[in-house]
Parts: sequence; structure tokens; C-alpha cells
Amino acid sequence: MARKREWFTNQRNWTCRHRNGIAYGVILLALLGALAGWALLPDMVTMQGSAQIPAEDVLMRPKNTMILIHLGMTGFFTALFYKWPRELAYVFGMAMGLFFTYALLIINLVP
Repeated sequence: MARKREWFTNQRNWTCRHRNGIAYGVILLALLGALAGWALLPDMVTMQGSAQIPAEDVLMRPKNTMILIHLGMTGFFTALFYKWPRELAYVFGMAMGLFFTYALLIINLVP
């Protein structure tokens, strides 16, 4: 039977060998981002960071809900990555969860 050709074989092998460190680092960054958001953000936050949007049209959400959504997304994709480290889509999901966490901080803390 013929072997299936894979794309990014070297990167997939690298993620298999280093999955403990990757998962630990991502969870640590997510928890630090969530802790910073919980301590620094106001009670109501937004993900709409454009200066062209008038202040009355911005959709505000509770900060704890937004922090938990982003923390849950990062944790979910990290658990999937830990179970199946050869799937690079889960690495992308972890990166997006971290991006959303820190984007929430940047959008709401920078004037």
C-alpha cells in the first residue's frame, strides 16, 4: 500500500516532540493574559477597536465573560493539540485564542 504524502512533515514531527513545552507555554501565556485582563480592564469591554466607530455604536460586553470566552478557546485548542499534536490547525486555534486575549487588553487599555 502506498504511503500518503504529507505536507509540513518536519514541522509536524517537531510539534510531536515538543508538545509538552508548547502546551505549557500557551496555557501560561493565556493565564497571564486572563489575570492581567481581570486586574486591569474596566467592567465593560469591547472588541471593536476602530477609531472611526462612534462611541455610542460600540457594543460593550462584561469583561469576565470575554476573558472566559478567550481563555476557554485557548484551553480547548490546547487540549486538542495535546491529544493530536500532528494537526497544525490546532496550533492555529491556540494562536488565535492568545491573539484574542491580548487584543482585548490592547483595544481596551490603549487610548
